[in-house]
Amino acid sequence: MFLILFALFLGLLAGLVPGLHSNTLVSVMLSLDIDSPDLPFAIIAMYAVYSIISYIPSIFLGIPDATVVLSVLPGHRMAMKGKGLDALTVMVVSSIFAILACIALFPVSQFLYPIVFPAIQPYLFHILILASAILILRGRNPAYSLIIFIMAGIIGKQAFSLHLADPFLPLFSGMFAMAAIFTHSNAQLPRQVLPRKIDLSLLKFALLGVFLGWTADLLPGISSPAQVAAFASILVPFSGVAYLATISSISVSESIFAFSTASTIDKARIGAIAEASTLTSIADNVAPFLSFFIIGTVFACALIYIFRSRIGEISKINFSILNTMIAVYLISIVFLIDSFAGLMLFAVSSGVGYLCIRMNVERTILMGAIIVPTILLLF
Repeated sequence: MFLILFALFLGLLAGLVPGLHSNTLVSVMLSLDIDSPDLPFAIIAMYAVYSIISYIPSIFLGIPDATVVLSVLPGHRMAMKGKGLDALTVMVVSSIFAILACIALFPVSQFLYPIVFPAIQPYLFHILILASAILILRGRNPAYSLIIFIMAGIIGKQAFSLHLADPFLPLFSGMFAMAAIFTHSNAQLPRQVLPRKIDLSLLKFALLGVFLGWTADLLPGISSPAQVAAFASILVPFSGVAYLATISSISVSESIFAFSTASTIDKARIGAIAEASTLTSIADNVAPFLSFFIIGTVFACALIYIFRSRIGEISKINFSILNTMIAVYLISIVFLIDSFAGLMLFAVSSGVGYLCIRMNVERTILMGAIIVPTILLLF
């Protein structure tokens, strides 16, 4: 039990500290040679807490995690209008709804995955090409969108070839967080107002996210929730809060359905789940794994609810000073984790992100950093 409580704390720490990814803490836990049958379940509990708590720096600091990187776009914009707690509430409520829906649909997923997975694989390359073309052509300036898409793709390809400890950290922190700092250096985060009510009509977008999360686990290489959301935006006209509801439910549902893929087609799409599967059989322990994932999620949601007013006090910080502190922090953490190669990637990524903003190109195009390497890999 102590190990589970310790894991919950680690998940909280990883979620609040930008750049400290759950996969890093999983590696640390495994390196400690902990001899306990609770270890794989502790890993899952930690990951569940992390996946919810990481919404906070994404929304209020504009520093993305790889899984919910696109939440920076509407989430941070809402925080700049004093509605960051509204954004956080939407993501938390959508996550809870997604969990309930996923649990109900879990037996169905176990039946369908072994049937659908073999059928869809031969067409994955063509699906990516078509979706990328539509993503580029629907932009305000397709020519500029194509340029940024290709540039991001080249950088993404190089990032994954550098064998960095965490290539997503310099890649996405540069493109999104640092680029935003360059363009909003004098911004002031206004007082954050507690939300008065929850718009339950957003749950339809959370349900869409559940379907997309189920689909994401079928598609190796494009299973990032941010990537799936970028493609989904081609077909569904998202508004800010609808995007938040969708991407948060994608993240949660993809994690839950990953237990289904691991137990039926032996494909664990989430790093923490893949590591846990090396310690004990997912197929023989589906119910305990799901239970600990739910425990971690409920723990994280409860903390956010209890301390929601304190979270809003981040607005009291001088944002110009905060931007400087974030920039110094990002440079430091990138160097500590990925050394000089990571810093070079961080600098180039920041430049492309800045260029994307200045060219008035939708920042979803930056997801070419993942899409292009995946296309090349499939080719």
